[in-house]
Amino acid sequence: MARLQSSAGPIFSIGEVLKDLRTEFPNVTISKIRFLEAHGLIAPARTPSGYRKFTPLNIERLRYILRMQRDYFLPLRVIQQHLDAMDRGLEPPEVGDTQPKAPRTLESTDALARMSVPTNVRLTKNELASNAGTQADFIDELVQYGIINVDSNNYFDGLALNITKQAQILRTFGLQARHLKTVSSSASREVDLFAPILKSARSGKNAASSPQAEELTLQIAAAIVSLHELLLRQFVEQQS
Repeated sequence: MARLQSSAGPIFSIGEVLKDLRTEFPNVTISKIRFLEAHGLIAPARTPSGYRKFTPLNIERLRYILRMQRDYFLPLRVIQQHLDAMDRGLEPPEVGDTQPKAPRTLESTDALARMSVPTNVRLTKNELASNAGTQADFIDELVQYGIINVDSNNYFDGLALNITKQAQILRTFGLQARHLKTVSSSASREVDLFAPILKSARSGKNAASSPQAEELTLQIAAAIVSLHELLLRQFVEQQS
């Protein structure tokens, strides 16, 4: 019989999952899997008749839970915190640590590369402060002055993380959040400058698709970043 498929890929019955897991965890049982589901650590979909449908992601999640229990004796409460961080696009904290880490894909020292970092991560204020090497009260100041955005659930994204890192560097030179309002206002004016270009690209017979419009935005932003760098160098040289 052909393997059933879903939009997320192949799906497996609980018996098939058990057989697969027992190659690494010989003592795992169906009752154990159901127990983890009952406690909210996994959430397989169901068929109309009520049978569980496990995706490869469900199985990897089960493997992670079982490894954390077997290798590190972590309680379910702590494992749930790890899973919550992973669901928000973060890397779970190392054993003995308390804060999850932002994925390495967000780490870049190149200004242009930071323009296209993924933004689908969600960090709490304390996680943002920890990953940016700063304090929670500085995060509050950045939000107050409109330097970074926080969503309706009080989460920050990957852009907020990179902005905070740069703001923290400037802070070491004596520039506080209120001083960065000038930079933020300048960026807002620059968006107004090229907004008509983007509007034109998204309308008309030859309207660009969302990915194309995003690429155009990045190209314009990259040119502005380069122009900023050159103009700053020019002004510094004029004053020296």
